[in-house]
Amino acid sequence: MKKIFLGLLVFALISVSGNVFAAKEKPFRGKITYRISYDAENLPEGASEMMPKTMSLYVGENITKQVLFTGMGKQSVIFDLNEKTKTSFIDLMGKKFGIKSTSEEIKKEFGMQPEASIEFLDETKDIAGYPCKKLKVTLKDRSTGDTTHAFAWYTAALKVSPDINFSDAFFNQVKGVLMEYQLDTGQGIMMNFQVTEIDSKKVPAKEFDFPEGYEMTTRENLMKMLGGM
Repeated sequence: MKKIFLGLLVFALISVSGNVFAAKEKPFRGKITYRISYDAENLPEGASEMMPKTMSLYVGENITKQVLFTGMGKQSVIFDLNEKTKTSFIDLMGKKFGIKSTSEEIKKEFGMQPEASIEFLDETKDIAGYPCKKLKVTLKDRSTGDTTHAFAWYTAALKVSPDINFSDAFFNQVKGVLMEYQLDTGQGIMMNFQVTEIDSKKVPAKEFDFPEGYEMTTRENLMKMLGGM
């Protein structure tokens, strides 16, 4: 069970998208909080207490930081919106690793995911006080051609960079803020994200500094190390 849980944490950390937004009149600087819930069958005993329940997104100037809080600590990702890179910082049972993904590597990861196409729908609702519209994502398996569908909600009422979702294989075409969406872990566990709170208080610049004490490695090496834990 521990190996399954550790794998899920790493998947969530390096796969979850970087979604940020801005206030109506000026670029947003602050903190966005997402609630995380799960749809799962046969969840390993004890795993639910360890899995993340919230995600915080800190927004600065051309940089963002995502933090997942788990029963084993917090894991973070820093996104450089100019260079289109991301750096993940993973603390697993006292062992700290950092993984930097270049723009080219992120695009290569897209090719390993199902092919995605998006249809923007007219249905609307409010989330955290913002008007949102629904979108439909059609995912096509690159090997079998089989398709599945998923739905999400986004808002275009807020000023946002057109590249704000650059690191998301499925939602990078969305020129708005994802307010409610799902993430399939591939292990029979679906993670559901929904914005619950928006704080426009400016985030200190030091919040985006790379933390010390992390060993830089690659995703492949980390997965190999997890296999032996």
